[in-house]
Amino acid sequence: MIDLHSHILARLDDGPDAYETSLAMAAAWVQEGFTTVAATPHVNLRYDVAAPTIAEAVRSLNAELANRGISLSVVPGGELGLERLPDLGDEDLRRFALGGGSCLLVESPFDSNATYLEEAVFDLQLRGFRVLLAHPERSPLFQHDADRLRRLVHNGALCSVTAGSMAGRFGERVREFTVSLFEQGLVHNVASDAHDEARRPPGVRGGFVGLESDLPGLGDQIDWFANAVPAALLEGRPLPSAPPNPTRRGGRWRLVGRHRSRR
Repeated sequence: MIDLHSHILARLDDGPDAYETSLAMAAAWVQEGFTTVAATPHVNLRYDVAAPTIAEAVRSLNAELANRGISLSVVPGGELGLERLPDLGDEDLRRFALGGGSCLLVESPFDSNATYLEEAVFDLQLRGFRVLLAHPERSPLFQHDADRLRRLVHNGALCSVTAGSMAGRFGERVREFTVSLFEQGLVHNVASDAHDEARRPPGVRGGFVGLESDLPGLGDQIDWFANAVPAALLEGRPLPSAPPNPTRRGGRWRLVGRHRSRR
């Protein structure tokens, strides 16, 4: 499997504060069956991490993983905050793209206004980049106005849901919204967004287990969400055909603004 969203690099943002923690995280990914992880430290106003710094940290970590016989490949990337995008030229963006390709991981806004979101995404697309929205299920903006997310997806944006949201780690409202996104076919990838080995550890399979009671059969689709799609994004290929949208046990619910309705 391939994890497209992680904070495995030590001492760059709010990820691990020790190199040994990065190595322990890598071993945990291997144990769960991952072969590739994208290092995506925050690139925002709080953590102004430079692309060369990420590249060097990735090179160093891969060398140490090889020395220790940990069979994991780490590729560079970045989790780009909307507020930083106006400052980044095309060459800067290419250096932050996942695995050096054309896909950018863009952090979904926690600001419930973010009137500039669509313009920012469209600008990246015009410049030749694919946009993968990180944890849209945790964004108050999308929770209160799911139509904005639907329109973004209709216009080519992709969504990467955090496995912890599926497992209920961020609360019931986030979990409920996550179920709704799967039902509507608005999820294209599941990633860990791991920050350490204890509080927010690597782990994707647990998210699928956590939603199986609500969305029977979702676990059978893990290869599409955590292998086929991320491989296509890293390689710059079209996405593979999507599996059928899962259906909630006992009927479907759809989030509409602040409310929930059965259909």
